[in-house]
Amino acid sequence: MKKVLTLMLGLVASAASFANPTTPQTVAAQTHVVMTPEHKIKLFVQPLQTKGQLAILDASGQAIYNQNVALQKGLSQQFDISNLGTGTFRLTLVTGAETLTKTFVLQANPNESFIVQ
Repeated sequence: MKKVLTLMLGLVASAASFANPTTPQTVAAQTHVVMTPEHKIKLFVQPLQTKGQLAILDASGQAIYNQNVALQKGLSQQFDISNLGTGTFRLTLVTGAETLTKTFVLQANPNESFIVQ
């Protein structure tokens, strides 16, 4: 009985050492936002097994862009921000219980605009 118990514990321990737990990827880890020299915002999202709500909000929280997006095949989207004027804006991507927010600031001189990382 003692040998069987020892053998079983050994098998369980060896099986556990070969287990490859998959940690769920967060939206933040799978997302990249850049501002181009042409004054566009580019959003890249790696494939995620979910859908999301993508929005651009002005400083008062008013949505100036809003779209449901499928993320299963990833997402590559570009936004022309040259007509927004100066101010602080937020790009948000909501997937279930997780929300990613990237803030960007547009200045009067477009070369001084930036994304807050």
